[in-house]
Amino acid sequence: MAEVGVRVVLVALVVLVASLRLGWAPLLPAAVVLLGGVYAAQLYVDDATLDGAAPLFAAGLLVTAELGYWSLEERERVEAEPGEGLRRVAIVAVLGLVALLVAASLLALADILTTRGWAVDFLGAAAAAAALLAVVLLARRQV
Repeated sequence: MAEVGVRVVLVALVVLVASLRLGWAPLLPAAVVLLGGVYAAQLYVDDATLDGAAPLFAAGLLVTAELGYWSLEERERVEAEPGEGLRRVAIVAVLGLVALLVAASLLALADILTTRGWAVDFLGAAAAAAALLAVVLLARRQV
């Protein structure tokens, strides 16, 4: 599987470079999908449990796509406002960070849901108690 994965990654990189060099925007998502697909297939074949690197990979794919589209947009000769490039870099950085945090949170949630034992039971009971407390407090305010 590793040999096939390397070949698909190389094809994805060629597609990404071709997209950027030729200015073909529809090729950019194809490259990102190929890279994500190889990663998912590798996890499936290895029968891996939860991979801690998945949030980094997800954020990396998002930032790659954003920077790729930005590169394609820069081919047009449009005068930008002063500081536009720095604002765009900040936005891409924040998007990458948010993607990393959301993916890490989802991974942690999936890990909690697949875990069995008294800790999960305690967490569920605490959540139910907090929900009941919220209902009681809201009911008292309306009376």
